[in-house]
Amino acid sequence: MSLPDQTVEEFIQAYDRMERPLAVLAHQDDEVPFGGTLAHAGDRVRIVWVTNGDGLYFETDVAPRQYATIRKTEALKSAAALGITADRTECLDFSEVEIYRRLSYVTQAADAATRLRPFFQRMIDAIRDRVFAYRPQVVFTPAYQGGNPEHDLTHYFTRLALDDYQKQTGETVPLIHVPMYEYIILVALRFNPFYRGLRWRYRLNENEMRAKRNMLEAYPSQVNLFRGFEKIANATGKLAVLTGGKAVTAEEFLGQEEFGPVPADWDYLKNPHTFDRANYIGDHFAGIPVSFDKSIRPIVASFPRAV
Repeated sequence: MSLPDQTVEEFIQAYDRMERPLAVLAHQDDEVPFGGTLAHAGDRVRIVWVTNGDGLYFETDVAPRQYATIRKTEALKSAAALGITADRTECLDFSEVEIYRRLSYVTQAADAATRLRPFFQRMIDAIRDRVFAYRPQVVFTPAYQGGNPEHDLTHYFTRLALDDYQKQTGETVPLIHVPMYEYIILVALRFNPFYRGLRWRYRLNENEMRAKRNMLEAYPSQVNLFRGFEKIANATGKLAVLTGGKAVTAEEFLGQEEFGPVPADWDYLKNPHTFDRANYIGDHFAGIPVSFDKSIRPIVASFPRAV
C-alpha cells in the first residue's frame, strides 16, 4: 500500500518498525506540536534544529547569542522529556536574525535571491548531509503553510535533500509534514479547512501526553506563545458544539496530533493562501515585510526541484 493510501493506524504500525525516524525542524519548540508522536518512538528518533533560535531576542533584554543559548538549552530538556539524549540531537546553528536579514534583501529586490544562493545553499547542504548520514526511514518537518517563513524554507530544503537522497540511493523516504500555525495562530496545530491532502489524527496515550506536558514545561521562554495556543485550542473546542459535537478542552485538543504525508504533486511555487497578506502576518525585518510572493517564492525558484 502506498503511503498516501495509508490510515494513521497503518502508518503507526510501520513507524513502530523504523529504527531511524528523523525530525528536521526550523526552531527549538517545533517538536512540541507532535511531541506525543515523537514520544511514541522515543530514543529511536533523531532531531535536527536548523536555526539557533535567536529570532525573538528583541523581546528580551539579552543579546541574540545569549538568547540562542537559552533556546538551545531548553530544546535539549524538551528532547530529554521524550527520552532522546543530547547526542541524538543537533542544532545546525543558522541565525534566525541573519535569515530574516536575507529575506528582507529578497523582498526589496527579487534578483537578490540569486546573489544570496551561497547563503541558502549552505542550509540545504547542511540538511542534506544529515539526511545522508542518518539514512532515515521517515522524516518529519513543518508544513509548508505560509505561517512562518523559516518553517517553509526548512520544509522545502528538506524536500530537496530527500529528492537528492532518492536520486543517489534509490530509496524513497516518506516526508511527513506537521501543521504548526497560520493566520498568526488562528489555525493552530491543524491543517486549515481548505487543505486537501491526507490528514492523519493520532490520539496520544497517557505516557505520550505526559511527555508532551514535560516538553511544554521545558520552554519557559515560550510560555506566552504556548498560552496563545491554549486559548485557541479552548476556543476551537467550544466551536465543536456548533456542529453537534461536544466541547473539547485544550488538554484534549493537544492530546490529538495532526500530520500527514506531503502530496507528491505539491507545487512549492504556489502561494499557500489565496492572498499574500494571509502569509507570515506581521513578519518583518527592520520594518521590511516578509511575504511569500516577494521573499520566499524567489528563493524557492532559485533552487528548482530536479525531479
